[in-house]
Amino acid sequence: MAKKTKYLTVREVQNAYEIVISSKTVHNELEEEMDSVMHMLFFQTRSHIQMDLSNLPYLPITLLTKLLNMARDLRLKKRVLVLLGLPISSYMYLKRFGLIRLVFPSPAILRESHRDSRG
Repeated sequence: MAKKTKYLTVREVQNAYEIVISSKTVHNELEEEMDSVMHMLFFQTRSHIQMDLSNLPYLPITLLTKLLNMARDLRLKKRVLVLLGLPISSYMYLKRFGLIRLVFPSPAILRESHRDSRG
């Protein structure tokens, strides 16, 4: 059963909870809602978390840092945060600092998560 909030949709998928961002821009309300949902899923479930960032044209470094911190915390609990539709600039940042495996635990997930280069 999908749960809709103002800027996010959360639904249970196989072995994970998927968070889809419906907003086209990053703003304080979106970040607060995302923090709330992510922490609820972290503490109230034992599932992996998958986040679809496809609707966002860019990811501010502050939000990327929050996601990396959540990914690290999930790894400590033997769970993962997978980012789908990550903007290329954020991907290059992760690659430059050796953080790719933090949010892409396998090469298959990395391939699936890339945005379609045609559009």
